[in-house]
Amino acid sequence: MWLTFWILYSVLILASGIYGSVFVGHSHWDYVIWVPPLEEIRSFGFWLDIIVNFALYIPFAFLYLQHRNSNTRSALVTAMLLGLLLSCAVELYQLYSHNRRPSPLDIICNLSGTIIGTFLWAIWQQQARQTAQSSTPAIPTP
Repeated sequence: MWLTFWILYSVLILASGIYGSVFVGHSHWDYVIWVPPLEEIRSFGFWLDIIVNFALYIPFAFLYLQHRNSNTRSALVTAMLLGLLLSCAVELYQLYSHNRRPSPLDIICNLSGTIIGTFLWAIWQQQARQTAQSSTPAIPTP
Protein backbone atom coordinates (compact mmCIF):
# COMPACT_ATOMS: atom_id res chain seq x y z
CA MET A 1 0.00 0.00 0.00
CA TRP A 2 2.74 2.49 0.94
CA LEU A 3 4.62 1.72 -2.25
CA THR A 4 1.54 2.69 -4.27
CA PHE A 5 1.21 5.97 -2.36
CA TRP A 6 4.91 6.71 -2.87
CA ILE A 7 4.74 5.99 -6.62
CA LEU A 8 1.62 8.15 -7.03
CA TYR A 9 3.24 10.97 -5.08
CA SER A 10 6.38 10.69 -7.21
CA VAL A 11 4.23 10.97 -10.34
CA LEU A 12 2.57 14.04 -8.80
CA ILE A 13 6.00 15.66 -8.32
CA LEU A 14 7.00 14.81 -11.89
CA ALA A 15 3.73 16.17 -13.24
CA SER A 16 4.06 19.40 -11.28
CA GLY A 17 7.61 19.85 -12.57
CA ILE A 18 6.73 19.39 -16.23
CA TYR A 19 3.17 20.71 -16.29
CA GLY A 20 2.70 23.39 -18.92
CA SER A 21 6.17 22.97 -20.37
CA VAL A 22 6.91 22.29 -23.99
CA PHE A 23 9.78 19.85 -24.52
CA VAL A 24 12.12 20.78 -27.35
CA GLY A 25 15.10 18.93 -28.77
CA HIS A 26 17.74 21.37 -27.57
CA SER A 27 18.83 22.67 -24.19
CA HIS A 28 18.46 26.23 -22.91
CA TRP A 29 21.43 26.82 -20.65
CA ASP A 30 20.79 30.55 -20.88
CA TYR A 31 17.45 29.99 -19.06
CA VAL A 32 19.15 28.51 -16.00
CA ILE A 33 18.96 30.81 -12.99
CA TRP A 34 22.35 30.20 -11.43
CA VAL A 35 22.01 33.12 -8.99
CA PRO A 36 18.57 34.69 -8.53
CA PRO A 37 18.52 38.43 -9.17
CA LEU A 38 17.90 40.67 -6.18
CA GLU A 39 14.53 41.92 -7.42
CA GLU A 40 13.36 38.30 -7.70
CA ILE A 41 14.59 37.50 -4.18
CA ARG A 42 12.50 40.39 -2.86
CA SER A 43 9.33 39.03 -4.44
CA PHE A 44 6.74 36.98 -2.59
CA GLY A 45 6.65 34.41 -5.42
CA PHE A 46 10.33 33.58 -4.92
CA TRP A 47 9.84 32.68 -1.25
CA LEU A 48 6.61 30.85 -1.98
CA ASP A 49 8.47 28.75 -4.57
CA ILE A 50 11.14 27.88 -1.98
CA ILE A 51 8.51 26.86 0.59
CA VAL A 52 6.67 24.75 -1.99
CA ASN A 53 9.90 23.03 -3.04
CA PHE A 54 10.70 22.18 0.58
CA ALA A 55 7.19 21.05 1.38
CA LEU A 56 6.74 18.96 -1.77
CA TYR A 57 9.61 16.62 -0.97
CA ILE A 58 8.94 16.04 2.74
CA PRO A 59 6.11 13.55 2.05
CA PHE A 60 8.20 11.98 -0.73
CA ALA A 61 10.83 10.85 1.78
CA PHE A 62 8.24 10.01 4.43
CA LEU A 63 6.21 7.76 2.11
CA TYR A 64 9.29 6.00 0.78
CA LEU A 65 10.56 5.23 4.27
CA GLN A 66 7.13 4.12 5.41
CA HIS A 67 7.14 1.69 2.48
CA ARG A 68 10.62 0.44 3.38
CA ASN A 69 9.71 0.40 7.09
CA SER A 70 13.38 0.58 7.91
CA ASN A 71 15.33 3.00 10.03
CA THR A 72 18.70 1.79 8.80
CA ARG A 73 21.25 4.25 7.52
CA SER A 74 21.05 2.74 4.03
CA ALA A 75 17.27 3.29 3.86
CA LEU A 76 17.63 6.90 4.98
CA VAL A 77 20.43 7.59 2.50
CA THR A 78 18.47 5.86 -0.28
CA ALA A 79 15.49 8.13 0.40
CA MET A 80 17.73 11.19 0.14
CA LEU A 81 19.36 9.96 -3.07
CA LEU A 82 15.99 9.21 -4.64
CA GLY A 83 14.82 12.73 -3.79
CA LEU A 84 17.97 14.16 -5.36
CA LEU A 85 17.53 12.00 -8.45
CA LEU A 86 13.89 13.00 -8.89
CA SER A 87 14.71 16.68 -8.42
CA CYS A 88 17.58 16.55 -10.93
CA ALA A 89 15.35 14.73 -13.44
CA VAL A 90 12.69 17.45 -13.22
CA GLU A 91 15.25 20.24 -13.56
CA LEU A 92 16.92 18.46 -16.48
CA TYR A 93 13.56 18.20 -18.23
CA GLN A 94 13.00 21.91 -17.64
CA LEU A 95 16.37 22.62 -19.25
CA TYR A 96 14.84 21.37 -22.51
CA SER A 97 11.75 23.53 -22.24
CA HIS A 98 11.11 27.00 -23.62
CA ASN A 99 8.79 28.11 -20.87
CA ARG A 100 10.38 26.70 -17.68
CA ARG A 101 13.36 28.06 -15.76
CA PRO A 102 15.58 25.43 -14.15
CA SER A 103 17.51 26.45 -11.07
CA PRO A 104 20.12 24.81 -8.84
CA LEU A 105 18.29 26.47 -5.94
CA ASP A 106 15.27 24.27 -6.70
CA ILE A 107 17.45 21.17 -6.43
CA ILE A 108 18.87 22.39 -3.11
CA CYS A 109 15.38 23.11 -1.73
CA ASN A 110 14.02 19.77 -2.94
CA LEU A 111 16.93 17.86 -1.43
CA SER A 112 16.54 19.81 1.81
CA GLY A 113 12.86 18.88 1.93
CA THR A 114 13.79 15.24 1.37
CA ILE A 115 16.33 15.39 4.20
CA ILE A 116 13.77 17.02 6.51
CA GLY A 117 11.23 14.33 5.60
CA THR A 118 13.81 11.66 6.35
CA PHE A 119 14.60 13.12 9.77
CA LEU A 120 10.92 13.59 10.59
CA TRP A 121 10.22 9.96 9.72
CA ALA A 122 13.14 8.77 11.87
CA ILE A 123 11.90 10.88 14.81
CA TRP A 124 8.33 9.61 14.30
CA GLN A 125 9.54 5.99 14.30
CA GLN A 126 11.60 6.56 17.43
CA GLN A 127 8.62 8.05 19.25
CA ALA A 128 6.37 5.21 18.07
CA ARG A 129 8.83 2.66 19.46
CA GLN A 130 9.05 4.50 22.78
CA THR A 131 5.27 4.68 23.00
CA ALA A 132 4.95 0.98 22.24
CA GLN A 133 7.55 0.10 24.87
CA SER A 134 5.96 2.26 27.54
CA SER A 135 2.47 0.89 26.88
CA THR A 136 3.58 -2.75 27.08
CA PRO A 137 2.69 -4.05 30.53
CA ALA A 138 5.54 -5.39 32.55
CA ILE A 139 5.51 -9.10 33.26
CA PRO A 140 5.37 -9.61 37.03
CA THR A 141 8.16 -11.69 38.48
CA PRO A 142 7.18 -14.62 40.69
